[in-house]
Amino acid sequence: MNQLEKIIETLARRTSQMGQVALVVVMLVIVTNVILRIPWKPLPGTVEMVELLGAMLLGLGIAYCQQMKSHIYVSILVDRFAPRTQALIDTVTGLLALAVTTLLARQIFLYGSRMLDRGYTTGHLQIPLYPFIYLVSFGFLILCLVLLKDLLKAVLLLVKGKEPS
Repeated sequence: MNQLEKIIETLARRTSQMGQVALVVVMLVIVTNVILRIPWKPLPGTVEMVELLGAMLLGLGIAYCQQMKSHIYVSILVDRFAPRTQALIDTVTGLLALAVTTLLARQIFLYGSRMLDRGYTTGHLQIPLYPFIYLVSFGFLILCLVLLKDLLKAVLLLVKGKEPS
């Protein structure tokens, strides 16, 4: 399990780093647009670029957010339960989260395929939409792996009664 955990954690970290690059590019695009707006014309397609890069940022960063447990988590009540009860709750919520996230990843991928087939692009710059949609789907797929790892840990805790090593 340790080797699998390391692989999943590395994948989540790397996709997050790709999202961080997208964030830097968003900042550069916005700053360039502001600077160019004063003496000349604004950067054409700024809104389109920021929207596409924002989708990348969200899709590629969400798995790392789950891995680091830096999302909103209501634990006021759950922390008072015994470890096995907590593991049961984590198992149920993990199953639900994994099911929904798997469905999301699949549907986003199918949506990207439809955009590819139809040849949809952005309005002004004519950037194809499908690569960005596929990247978001890939990010959700990595999120599925992180959720699966967390689910396996919860099941092992539920069965064995102690934290897996």
